[in-house]
Amino acid sequence: MAGVKTPAFDADAVANVVARRQQQGTLKSGELFAFEVYFKPNQNDFSESLYGDAFAKVVELASTYGGAVITIEGHSDPLGYLRKKKDGSTAVVLKRIVQAAKNLSLTRANRVRDSVITFAQGKGVNLDPTQFATVGHGITQPKNGMCGADPCPPKTEQEWHNNMRVEFRMIQIEAEAQAFKPL
Repeated sequence: MAGVKTPAFDADAVANVVARRQQQGTLKSGELFAFEVYFKPNQNDFSESLYGDAFAKVVELASTYGGAVITIEGHSDPLGYLRKKKDGSTAVVLKRIVQAAKNLSLTRANRVRDSVITFAQGKGVNLDPTQFATVGHGITQPKNGMCGADPCPPKTEQEWHNNMRVEFRMIQIEAEAQAFKPL
């Protein structure tokens, strides 16, 4: 059909490459550009104007590296979970808090992805949505680390705010990954 664009990326292959690199701790390998977007507590909106330079760099690199994969990882702060656990909340309540944090972090990641795509379209560049891999980690990867099985509690207000973030990363992938389909 005329006017129908074939996706340039195999979304499942992109997700598999990203998942494999995350497990191996090599996601930063081949990194072309990265930045973080910060959020306020319980919010999934952010001031896009603060990230215009970063968005412009993404558009520039996307034009140069058409086979790059873009990972967007959302995170939430664990303080609410840790307080409830300390107060002796039930496993069901704790599980709900963990799931809510995961949902919020995924919503944040999707919001950043949509904002970057919209920004690029405004510059006359169409980013292929299949080259994005978004994930919501919730409270499982706080910036201040893990303390055993639980996230470490933030010690300062800055650490608390730093956990409410999205990590944006453009990476080159190896040709063998077969995530990019030539036209």
